[in-house]
Amino acid sequence: MSLPSLRLLFAVLALALLLPALGVASKSAIESGRRALAAAEMSEADRSKAAADLDAAMVNEEAADEFAEQIARLRADAARLPARTNELRRALALDQDRALETWAARLPRQADAETLERLLNQERTTVAAINDEIEETGARLAEVLSGTPHSATDIVVLGQQAEALAAPITPAKDEPKVVLEARRIAQTSERRRVSAELELENLKQETAIARQQVLELSLSELKARLALHLARMEVLRRDIASLGRRDIDALVERLATRAAEFEATTGLVSQTRDENTALGAELLNENMALSADRSRLTALETARDAGAEALRESRARLELGARNDQVGRWLWSERRQIATPTALSEALDATRDALGTTRLRLFNLSAESRLLLDLPEAITVLTTEYVAENEDEEEAAPVDADALTVLLKDRAEILGRLQPLLERRVAALEQSEAALVAQTAAAAELRQLLDRHLLWTASHAPVDTAWIARLPEGFRDLLKPSRYLALTDRVVEELKAHPLRWTLAIAVLLGLFVIRRQAPERIRAEANAARGSAGDNLGSTARALLWTLIGTAPLLAALTTAGVLLLAAGETGRFTDSAGQAVLGLIVPASGFLLLRWVVMEQGLGHAHFRWVRSRRETLRQILPILSAVVLPSYLLALLAFYRNVELSNDVEARITIVIATVTLAAVLWYALAPKRVWAARGQSVEPSRLRALMRCGLPLAVLAIVVLALRGYVYSAGLLLQSVLATITMCVVLSVVFGLIGRWLVVGEKRLRLRQADDRDAGRVSGTAEGTPEVTLDMINQQTGRLLRALRYTAFATAIAWVWMDLMPAFARLDEIILWSLSETAADGTATALPVTLKALLLGLIVLTLTGIGARNLPGLVEILLTSRTHVDAATRYAITSVLRYAIVIAGMMIGLGMLGMRWSQLQWLAAALTVGLAFGLQEIFANFVSGLILLFERPFRVGDIITVGELTGRVTRIRTRATTIVDFDNKEIVVPNKSFITGQLVNWTLSDNVTRITIKVGVDYGTPPQQVLDLLLTAAREHALVMPDPAPQSWFVAFGANSLDFELRVFVASVDHRLVVQNDLNIRIADLFAEHAVNMAYPQLDVHIRHLPGMPPAPSAT
Repeated sequence: MSLPSLRLLFAVLALALLLPALGVASKSAIESGRRALAAAEMSEADRSKAAADLDAAMVNEEAADEFAEQIARLRADAARLPARTNELRRALALDQDRALETWAARLPRQADAETLERLLNQERTTVAAINDEIEETGARLAEVLSGTPHSATDIVVLGQQAEALAAPITPAKDEPKVVLEARRIAQTSERRRVSAELELENLKQETAIARQQVLELSLSELKARLALHLARMEVLRRDIASLGRRDIDALVERLATRAAEFEATTGLVSQTRDENTALGAELLNENMALSADRSRLTALETARDAGAEALRESRARLELGARNDQVGRWLWSERRQIATPTALSEALDATRDALGTTRLRLFNLSAESRLLLDLPEAITVLTTEYVAENEDEEEAAPVDADALTVLLKDRAEILGRLQPLLERRVAALEQSEAALVAQTAAAAELRQLLDRHLLWTASHAPVDTAWIARLPEGFRDLLKPSRYLALTDRVVEELKAHPLRWTLAIAVLLGLFVIRRQAPERIRAEANAARGSAGDNLGSTARALLWTLIGTAPLLAALTTAGVLLLAAGETGRFTDSAGQAVLGLIVPASGFLLLRWVVMEQGLGHAHFRWVRSRRETLRQILPILSAVVLPSYLLALLAFYRNVELSNDVEARITIVIATVTLAAVLWYALAPKRVWAARGQSVEPSRLRALMRCGLPLAVLAIVVLALRGYVYSAGLLLQSVLATITMCVVLSVVFGLIGRWLVVGEKRLRLRQADDRDAGRVSGTAEGTPEVTLDMINQQTGRLLRALRYTAFATAIAWVWMDLMPAFARLDEIILWSLSETAADGTATALPVTLKALLLGLIVLTLTGIGARNLPGLVEILLTSRTHVDAATRYAITSVLRYAIVIAGMMIGLGMLGMRWSQLQWLAAALTVGLAFGLQEIFANFVSGLILLFERPFRVGDIITVGELTGRVTRIRTRATTIVDFDNKEIVVPNKSFITGQLVNWTLSDNVTRITIKVGVDYGTPPQQVLDLLLTAAREHALVMPDPAPQSWFVAFGANSLDFELRVFVASVDHRLVVQNDLNIRIADLFAEHAVNMAYPQLDVHIRHLPGMPPAPSAT
């Protein structure tokens, strides 16, 4: 032993001897220090520090006293341990069978049912108390077992603390004596507490083995007593059932005699007689049901207690920190024995249904019993009801009151027996319900506990020479003929026991195989339809998918039928039952391989509809036979070994088959991911993908890691990983088909869109750009839908893989336990609650925000395909729908994503309030224009290409956005007008519903010109022009006597706004020509000047 260790040991011993004296001295010193502190003069900081040291010293003194009391109790218990051990050993040495016989002999021989029921309740109470003791003792034993390895570490830490506290205190500069003394008292008290705790830990360490032995003996003795009292309960139940059966048999026999006595009666007496006979049969059935319910209650309580004990022992074993193969096998054995949630849920539902039915029946019998308390009144009521029910009969048989009285007395006796029986059934069912609820909770907690620890725990020893020596024995166990002969016999017995059920199942299977023969031809026919001129719809693809599923259905149905048949034929835990579970477990990977086989067939979905390249289809067709011939049988044998749960089969058969399956999978992945095979892309001669190269190296190595785990002894872990790999392959196949269908739908939509745009161009309907966005071309649609589909594909594959592997990877499960930050939320009552943001929430929030951005960015292309491919929706409606959907996606995605990051509405409400104020003041114009833009997009007062007038501005609309609209006037100037102007001001749309407009030409002629001549000339000019519409016909009017002219108007209509200037120009020229030909003068303004006073002439200049 080193010198520091010896010094530490002596210091601890010295402190232990001085503990009592130190306790008294320290407390008196604390009180003296407080008095000195109250009388001393010092700064408030020093006073507060000294007071805090004295308070801490008092806390340490109280803790030291508590440790001293625990030490005293532990020493007293340790002194009694030898006597307690001998007592428990003597109790365990007693003969339990003899004790049961002695107790049974003391039971009253002529005890009635009530006495036996009282004794049964007493035993049930005793059993409940013993179970509580077992749970308490098990918890104490787990504490001792788990505390032993930790105690050594605690002793070292406490010893170091005690040695550090033994050092003297160094006074600080200018430190008052009272403060220094308070520090010294605090250090002394802390040293006493640490020394007391150290002594307690040393004593626990010294007595741990003895206490563990006593607790284990106590647990064994309690279980022995529990078994004895359970046996007593079984004896009492058997006696109660026997006694009740004898009494009920006597009553039923008496009822049969009474029925024979009144056999010739009719009417109400006959009906009452038959009802009594039925009640007697019900009494007999309820008695048997009560016996079954109590037996089931015992089994449920045993299962509940076993589950609680398994949970307790699992915690204890896991807290020990061992991870060897023995612990692994034990954990997996416990995991295998846990009842499934489905079975527990079904049992609980059945119990609650039976409980509700029994309670209702008891309620009805109680009402009938109350009626029979007054027999004359009961006879009257029954007679009245009988007459009312049989009023249509011509003659009613007279009621024999005496016979009816006798029968009703018998009924009262039957009900007096039946009601207590139903009450006992209700009590048993209620206890069964409580036991099932407790068992369900314990099973869920145990399952969660085991799933978090058993994956990376070794279940077997590594492969060595001893394992190689066991190979022949393992193969003999696998190929044992008697086991398969017994399986065949059980299957034949099951077929004979239920011939109709299995005959129908086989008939359905044969029908599926018959229909399956048509699938290849039908799939090829749909391939031809998809490539034809009519292949622009999804009908052929949907039918091809249906026939593909029909092709996969027979073999999957055969596997399901075989698995169900083996489960029905076998007993739980036997080879036949294990074989049935293994066959059912094979369905998931088999379905993936079968579906892929039919998809990649020539002219199948992958070829004709999904347009997979030839190299991919050929590669998949090459590897599928290998997977089906090697991987599936190996996986089936591994499942069979695991479900059998036999050490030899798990160690040899499961390990070998897992290695074979995983090595085959690794080789297949290496081959399939080579260049120009599965990863090949259409139109590329060389595949430059780095991801493919990375996956070609990474995936086979990851699969081969499962082989290493199996060889190292992690057989169960390797089996679960293999199961997850096969489930991942199946999920990838299903998702590939799903996204193939989506891609096919997009291709068909793009084709329809291309045809629609071509038709629009031919018809002259496409004249400009779309509203609110540049014209969405096919290239843009391809890019946008490609990005959207790619994002959805990556997200779906990542989600599927995470879902498959979530339960196996503790790192995934722990993502929700890693808290990154916390946000405080104040409730309505003012209490603050911390809301943690975990790493899982951060990742999900980022994924949601990323998908939100991708969806909002690539939405227009998808809307084009959705709306334009089948229906002729104009650009304005498409842009309106796209805009609203984009804003909805952004708002919803931001709310969900930010909510996952911890930004609740309570944290954002002030930001929303500030934003509202900003909108009301600084941003009100922008917000008003935005809302006005949405109104314009949905109400559509004008469209792109319309000629409008707003205020003093007239022009053609070229673009509509959510904030502003662009107008090109007749000077070819682009003018951006805020949308608010169109909503709040007056708008004139020249071409909203009709392009026909009127042109008005005003003409003034000289006074004296014949008006009719002018009107005729104007009409002549209008009728001669080809662009003037004949309907409505041109009109000319003499409208006014002007100041200088006779005023006329010519009103004509043109079919398009584009014709206005042309027609107006031509008409003006023609009118001028006609007026000149007919000597009609155009009037113009004239001014007559009248001079009243003419000034004199200036004198002539004189000659010089």
